[in-house]
Amino acid sequence: MSSSSTMIAWLMGALLCGLQPSALATPRQLPLGYRISAGGHPWTGRLEALAFRTTSLSSQAILSQWEAGDVLDRQDIDERRLYLGGGRLDPLRWFALDVDTQVMLDAVEPGGTGRSRMSWLRGSGADAAHRPRDTRLASATGARVHVVPPPRWLPMQPGHTPFRNRYAQRRTTVWLGTRDGLLHGFDAVTGQELAAYLPRTLLRDAASVATPGHPLPPAPCPRPESIDADPAGTWRTLLLCAIPANRTNSSLQAGAVFVLDVSDPDAATPIGLLWEIGANAQLPLSGSGPVRAAMWMEYGVRRWAAVTILAPEPGSNTPAALALLPLDRPVSAWHETGKVRRLSLPASGCGVSAPAARLLAATVRRDASGVAGAAYASDDRGRLWRFGLDHLSRDTDVPAPICMHRHASSSTDTAEPPVVIQTGTGPMVVYSSGSELSAIPDQSGARREPSRIKAVATGDGVVLQPANPRGLPGDAGWTMRMPRTDERIDTLHAVSPVHLAFTTVTPDGQQRSYLVDAARGVSVTVKDENGAPVPAATGLPWDGQTAMPIITSTPTSTSTLEQPRAPATSTRETFDLAWWRIEGDTALPMQEARWHRQRGRLGWRELIRTPQ
Repeated sequence: MSSSSTMIAWLMGALLCGLQPSALATPRQLPLGYRISAGGHPWTGRLEALAFRTTSLSSQAILSQWEAGDVLDRQDIDERRLYLGGGRLDPLRWFALDVDTQVMLDAVEPGGTGRSRMSWLRGSGADAAHRPRDTRLASATGARVHVVPPPRWLPMQPGHTPFRNRYAQRRTTVWLGTRDGLLHGFDAVTGQELAAYLPRTLLRDAASVATPGHPLPPAPCPRPESIDADPAGTWRTLLLCAIPANRTNSSLQAGAVFVLDVSDPDAATPIGLLWEIGANAQLPLSGSGPVRAAMWMEYGVRRWAAVTILAPEPGSNTPAALALLPLDRPVSAWHETGKVRRLSLPASGCGVSAPAARLLAATVRRDASGVAGAAYASDDRGRLWRFGLDHLSRDTDVPAPICMHRHASSSTDTAEPPVVIQTGTGPMVVYSSGSELSAIPDQSGARREPSRIKAVATGDGVVLQPANPRGLPGDAGWTMRMPRTDERIDTLHAVSPVHLAFTTVTPDGQQRSYLVDAARGVSVTVKDENGAPVPAATGLPWDGQTAMPIITSTPTSTSTLEQPRAPATSTRETFDLAWWRIEGDTALPMQEARWHRQRGRLGWRELIRTPQ
C-alpha cells in the first residue's frame, strides 16, 4: 500500500527474510502487511510486520519480521530521536522546553511532576507512580499504518528525476500514530524507530497519559498521507497529518493539521517540520479524513496546498468547506487571518437542504502532470460532492460544487475517503456511507441513475451481480447496499487499476471482506474446476487481525515483461492478485483475481486496463 494499513507487495518469487536496513532491501524483503494489536494494558499496543510465502495459494505460516514494541524496548531511551512540534521542531527533552511549557507541564495534577512525565513519555519506567507498561509502544487504537517507499518515477514533473535518483536507495519507512500522542516512523525491514513526533497541540494530554486513570488522547495522525512535492521549488517527500477534533465530558481537543518532511530518514535530524497549526475562529479545522495535497500552475509557477476540511459554524451560518492550506507560504501569512482558498459546501444538494452538513473525507484527482483537476468529498448526509479545481490554474471563477449522488444511509462520524478509478470513459468516483457503496462517473451532462448491484447468497459469502439481468452496468456507474442491513463499510481501497477491495463490520464485531470489479461493481471472474469462467464468492468473513486482508500482486507474463519493446508495438502484461486473511500464525487465501495491462511503446503510457 502507499496510503493504507496494508501494502500491495510486488513479488517476483519466494520471500527472503534477511533483516538488513531497508535502504538495501528488495521488494521481496519488505513486509507484506502489518498487524496492530493490544498490549498488556489498555494504553499499550503492538505492531507486527508480517511476511509469508505467496508462491502457492494455500495456507502459509507467517513470519513476524519484527514487532515494534519489542524493538523499541531494547533501544536506549537516550538514543531515541523524539521531537516536539509547534512553531518549530525541538527535541522532546525537558531541558529543551521553554520555561512556559515547563510550568504548564508542572501544573498538571499531581503538580511538580513535569520532568518525570517527560521521562515517562520518552520511555522511562523509573517512577512507580506513573502508569505501568509492558512495552514502550502505546496503543494504536483507531490508527492505520502508512508506508512511505523511496521516490517513484513521476513523468512530466520538472526536477523530480534528480530527487528520485538521490533517494533511490532510501529506507522504506512505516508510520503509525499512537495514543500517547506520538507519531512513530519505523524502518520497514528492521522495525527500528527512526524518529517520533509529538504535535505541540497534544503535549499536555500526552504528558497526562503518565497519570493512572487519565483518558488517552486520540492518535495524532490516524490516517497519514504522503506525497512527493516541490513547494517553493524544492522537491521533498511530505507526510500530511490531521488530528481529529475530540470532545469529552471534560474538555474539547480542537482539530489540527501538520506537515512533516520525511525525505531523508538517515539524516542527523530525520524529519523536518513545514508547519503545524491548530483550529481557530478563522480556520475551524475538523481534522477528519486524511489530508490530501493539490498542485496547480499559477503564472507558470507550481503552487502547492494541503487540502483539509473545515467544520461548519452554525452560529455564524458558515458552511463546511475544503480549505487549501499553502505549503509554499509561511504560516504567519495566513493562519491567524484565515485567508486561504476555500471551497464551501452549498446549503442544499441532491434534493436535501442541510446548511449545517459536515464534510467527512476528501480525495484529489490529479492528471499525468500532477495538476489537480477536482476534489471529491463525502458528507454526513450520504452525499458525494465534486469541487472543481481547474480554476486554480486558469485564474477563472470558482465553479459551484456539484452533488454527484446521495445515499439513503448517512455517516455520522467518519467515512472512508472517496476512491478514483480511471475507466475508458473517464474517472469514476467510489464512495461509501453507512451500508451503501456507489461508483459515480465524473462526467458532464445529465446524470443517470447508476445500475443496482444485488447479492446472491452462496456458502459463507455472496455473489455480486447486476440487479437487472439484461446487462452489466454501463457508463452511469453502479450502486449497492450491503447484503446484511447492519453491515457498515469500514475500509475502502483500490487494490489494482481495475479492482476494488472493501471491508465491513456489524455491531457484534463480525467483519467481512469484498473484492469486486471496480468499474462494474460485480464479483470478479475466476475459473471453476473445469476451467469455465464463473463469478467468485465474496463478502467472506474474517477475524480482522489486520486493518484489511492483505493483497499481493504478482506479475505472471514474464515473457512480455522481459522482452524489449519494439517501436510502434504494444505488449500485454498480466498480474495475479491474491487476497489473504490472517489467523494467528497462518495466512489463508480468500480470493484471487487477475488483471491485464496493455502498454504502448512508451512503457509508462498504459493504454488499456482490463480485469479478468
